[in-house]
Amino acid sequence: MKSIFYIQFIILICNLTSLKSQVDSLRVPSPVSLSDSLPDFDSVTAIRGMVAFSADTLEDLVTYSARDSIRFDNANHLIYLYGEASIKYQTYSITADFIRVNLDSSIALAEQLPDSLKREDPLDALQNEPEEPEEEEYLPPEDSLGQDTLYGNLGGGLQQQRREENKERNEDGRPYFDDGSTQFTAQRLRYNFKSKKGKVYNVLTEESNMFIHGNETKFVSAGADTAAVDYVYSEDVILTTCNAPHPHYGIHSQKQKIIPNKQVIVGPSNLEIAGVPTPFILPFGFFPISQGATGGLIFPSDYEYSDQWGFGLRDIGYYFPLGEFADLELLSDIYFNGSWGLKARSSYRKRYKYSGNLDIGFSNRIGEQLDPETTTLVKDSRKSFSINWSHTQDQRARPNQTFSASVSMQTSGYDQLNYNDASRVLNNSYSSNIAFRKKFAGSPFSISANARHSQNTRTNEMQFTLPDVNVSMNRIFPFKSKKRSSAQPTWYEKISLQYTGKFLNRIKTQDTLLFSEPLFKNAEFGANHSLNSSASFNLLKYFNITPSVNYDESWYFNTIRKAFDPNVEIQFDTVYNADSSDFEVLGDTLSFGEVLRDTIKGFTPLREYSASLSLSTRIFGSLGVGRKKGWFRGVRHVVKPTISFNFSPDYTNPDLGYVDYVQQDIRDPELIPYSIFEGSLFGSPSQSGRRMALSYSINNLFEAKVFTKKDTTARKIKLFNSISINGSHNFVADSLKWSIVNISGSTQLFKGLSQLNFSMVYDPYDIDYNTGRRINTLYLDSQGKFLRFDRAAVRVSTGLTVDQIKRMVKGESIDRNSSRRGSSNQTDQEEEESITDLFKDFRLSHDLVLMWDVDETGKKNLDIMTNSINTRGNIRISPNWDLSIGNVGYDFRTKRITYPYLGFTRNLHCWEMGFNWAPQRGTY
Repeated sequence: MKSIFYIQFIILICNLTSLKSQVDSLRVPSPVSLSDSLPDFDSVTAIRGMVAFSADTLEDLVTYSARDSIRFDNANHLIYLYGEASIKYQTYSITADFIRVNLDSSIALAEQLPDSLKREDPLDALQNEPEEPEEEEYLPPEDSLGQDTLYGNLGGGLQQQRREENKERNEDGRPYFDDGSTQFTAQRLRYNFKSKKGKVYNVLTEESNMFIHGNETKFVSAGADTAAVDYVYSEDVILTTCNAPHPHYGIHSQKQKIIPNKQVIVGPSNLEIAGVPTPFILPFGFFPISQGATGGLIFPSDYEYSDQWGFGLRDIGYYFPLGEFADLELLSDIYFNGSWGLKARSSYRKRYKYSGNLDIGFSNRIGEQLDPETTTLVKDSRKSFSINWSHTQDQRARPNQTFSASVSMQTSGYDQLNYNDASRVLNNSYSSNIAFRKKFAGSPFSISANARHSQNTRTNEMQFTLPDVNVSMNRIFPFKSKKRSSAQPTWYEKISLQYTGKFLNRIKTQDTLLFSEPLFKNAEFGANHSLNSSASFNLLKYFNITPSVNYDESWYFNTIRKAFDPNVEIQFDTVYNADSSDFEVLGDTLSFGEVLRDTIKGFTPLREYSASLSLSTRIFGSLGVGRKKGWFRGVRHVVKPTISFNFSPDYTNPDLGYVDYVQQDIRDPELIPYSIFEGSLFGSPSQSGRRMALSYSINNLFEAKVFTKKDTTARKIKLFNSISINGSHNFVADSLKWSIVNISGSTQLFKGLSQLNFSMVYDPYDIDYNTGRRINTLYLDSQGKFLRFDRAAVRVSTGLTVDQIKRMVKGESIDRNSSRRGSSNQTDQEEEESITDLFKDFRLSHDLVLMWDVDETGKKNLDIMTNSINTRGNIRISPNWDLSIGNVGYDFRTKRITYPYLGFTRNLHCWEMGFNWAPQRGTY
């Protein structure tokens, strides 16, 4: 029984196990295990080798977004993106107001939505477009093109700039395309991501500053099945350099091919101006668009006519790019009367290193002059030369070494002959400087070398200083202890030492003898060594005492000697009586002897030394300071007196040989001293004998505090920038111990619009009016006055604009945008402000120089040396019209107008038209 029971139990267990392994067909699954009917492909791992992909499938993920809405058409496999739509695939991206993507053909259609809230269906304009851009029949697609369809092989910075410019254009919703190397904006766009071909409608592109307006353009990106690089074909194209949305002019053609980085090829085309075709027709054309600078013709900058030179073309030539860092312009001036000129202009720049410009010009002006012998007009040729060079070294290139150049040199009045603007015609002084400076790190020494030049075109004098070498040692304190930690040094630690060495070579000549042989024979060479030792101490808390010792040694290789020629020069003249029946010969003595000058070559040193002890302090005075009422709040006077004792030896000592004597007139046997170093490079020694003098100098500063209703606090103004008084007394002089007294000062008038400078000279001694020499008689003893007036000068220079005049009259400038309700003359005031605003940048300049002196009778005379007024500036008549006043002036002394120069300019957007007139020259 037990065995039967065991068998039945085993059979029951087996049946239960088999029942458990069966799955119910109506079983409800757990909610956790439910799967979406649209599986998330991102979470499904592809099993390679088991799933076959279609050959038409895109190679990478496509992402898209839109601001307003996205609509899916699953039946037709279409996606619609509205509002700031964007689609990206690999390196390609398209943004627009509206984009439609066909998932089957991989074609994206992009367009700008209408302004009326996009009511129209943008698909209406695209329904008839073919799904695949057609091949152009007139140019084969297999032609090789450049790397960048629309912008060439640009650098990263320029490419990013183009990308940002197109994004700005895309703010209105127009389609914007970017494939990493190509970016453009269009009105409508179709692109196939699979074949990498597309069509653009109403596109505006830019190639090397050339704008291309195309009605329909096909482009094939690099990597397509028909091209290894990008290329572009266009229809109904306008090629122009005008950057206006509707160009003012251009070359219109029906067919065009762009070879990036090389050229644009056009078929039959003609010139259009303001949208109107002209008779100028081209059968075909090649326009270079290579990136970077390209050579080409330079059209004339001016078309000039003058009575003297005739009609001429200015600055016509050719442009040559000289690599990455430099360029060259070869220009010429051509006049119908035979005059001509040549110019070479070059600019160069290397980042973080240097930059500069070089301008060389030669001119041959042919005119007519009256021959005094034949009294007939003969042709005259005037040749002139000019060179201008500027060079600047970047501070980051070499911190301890700098090189710069500013050269402006010309011969025979080059600027006055070849230019008509007032700034060049009225300028007669030119200067140049080429400088090199090096600091030696870790030492107080530095060296500088200069090549200088100066000239006056009115006198034709030229002076060269080359080289001018300076070796200097900054002030050092040789006795200063390096171990001392105290902030207060001892007296000997304050002793300083400074050295300066100069080496000069100077040449004086006329511009007509610039390259002649005597130029270098008359050169003057010399050297100077200057050593100074000084210290500064504080005395009684309020005084500064400064002892100083100086030693100068100059080396000269040319000295002078003078000799007197006693021969009298007499000029004889024959005088006839009234009926010419008799005559007499009269003699007029022109000179009573002549002083001859000779140059002696040879090394001659000049040694000078001096010592001084100066005492200075400051004294403060005030008046009315602390007032709380009224506009005047006080005056402060600062006095800086300085007294110094100076010693120098007698350089007229015959043992030194620095001074010699010569007679100047046979009527006067007195020998006059002169220095053999007269006119030398570093000056000549004093001829006043030994000097033990007490010098004084008093500098004054006057300031005031004023308060106005427009100010919140009292403000400080300077009444006088400075008033200085100085003179000396030589204790060891045998006569004329007191020196003349010099008084000078400066101040500003009219809120700084005018600068006033004055100087006066007074003498404590009387004068012999017959000889004009001082006599050893105090003016106090002869006339009862301490000082005798000798001469004075005042100069007032004013430069201001019309806008500054308004500020001076009305205070702060008026806000033109502020409302003036209730004012009966509001319209008149606004009209007045608008008219004066036209002249706000108009500049007026006035220069007045007055001189006072004393004649032989002791009477003071006033002489107006300079009194002239000039004006220049631009008047903006309209946004596109400018009237320019290059210079209009009047000289009150000569009572004539000083070189007027007038003109106007018209902004034509693509270019600028101007007219200039110089009436005194009859040139325009």
